[in-house]
Amino acid sequence: MIYCLCYISKKSSHLNYNDIEEIVSYSQENNTDKQITGVLISYKEHFLQYLEGDSVEIYALFNKIKNDTRHEAIHLLQYSPLPNRLFSNWSMAYKEISGLSDVTLSEHEEICVDGIRDVVHKNEFWKGIESIEVISNLINT
Repeated sequence: MIYCLCYISKKSSHLNYNDIEEIVSYSQENNTDKQITGVLISYKEHFLQYLEGDSVEIYALFNKIKNDTRHEAIHLLQYSPLPNRLFSNWSMAYKEISGLSDVTLSEHEEICVDGIRDVVHKNEFWKGIESIEVISNLINT
């Protein structure tokens, strides 16, 4: 059975764009072997990551992620069975959503920003899941 795991964390202050590229590249390479798929969303000073795969594999990966010094304040939002993968073609998709007011966003990206903002500031988990579903549609089309 496929499981999903979703968490939110705060980026370390020393994190830069090259570090994020390294995270995504490493994840894409290693997740393929373990049949883990998902997305890493960067929103201002936060990460929202959604993983899907074997329950043991994604929880073991989450334990490694919790020890990564490139982020902190890691909060597990969901760990549950999943009927179907949302990111079946992506060992690790990446989406940066700035949420800056001077950036023109598509309607779908605006939904994502609103949902992630609610997760970050109000701990409204389901808004985050809605955002992940919208992003899966943007990435997979």
